[in-house]
Amino acid sequence: MPRINLISAALAASLAFAGLGAASSATAVETLGTGAKAAAAEHCAVEVRSVGERSAPSTLVCFPEPEGVERYLAAIGTADASGRAVAAASTSLGTVYSNSNGGGSSLTFWGSSGCYGVVFGFSSMPSGWSSNVSSAGGSHGCWVTLYGATRYGGARLNCTPWCGGIGGLNDQVKSIVFRPTGTFG
Repeated sequence: MPRINLISAALAASLAFAGLGAASSATAVETLGTGAKAAAAEHCAVEVRSVGERSAPSTLVCFPEPEGVERYLAAIGTADASGRAVAAASTSLGTVYSNSNGGGSSLTFWGSSGCYGVVFGFSSMPSGWSSNVSSAGGSHGCWVTLYGATRYGGARLNCTPWCGGIGGLNDQVKSIVFRPTGTFG
């Protein structure tokens, strides 16, 4: 198991044990995988890596409230699987939402740094999210480019940094890129 997945799994378990409300990633996938808007919003986080970096897909970690994602991202930089302190490595790059104007369920993408000189991407949206994105926004120096096909193809929309609605790409986003502010996909 790659180190980051081990860390993520250990943190999710410790957050759940500590009563911080972690939900399993399977729950989010089952709810969002139906193609229908979830009745109860879930808020998830997933690691995104720089474009071109080859690695196993990251696992979603989900919570019943947005504050769970914030606590999770803050905790990632505090301990590794053995409990030793490690450097902070969890910067929010941006978030997509299942409803327009930032409503409904959310998926926050995080990386090892902001987008200052780095381009991060997900060449295929995590399970359950390719038919559930209706708004998006970037953070920490990132603009978001949404794509209508996997591997950054098809129609695209640049959110500089916010898109309260995504027009023809509504519920059709298949891949996503986080770019430094001022650059377009």
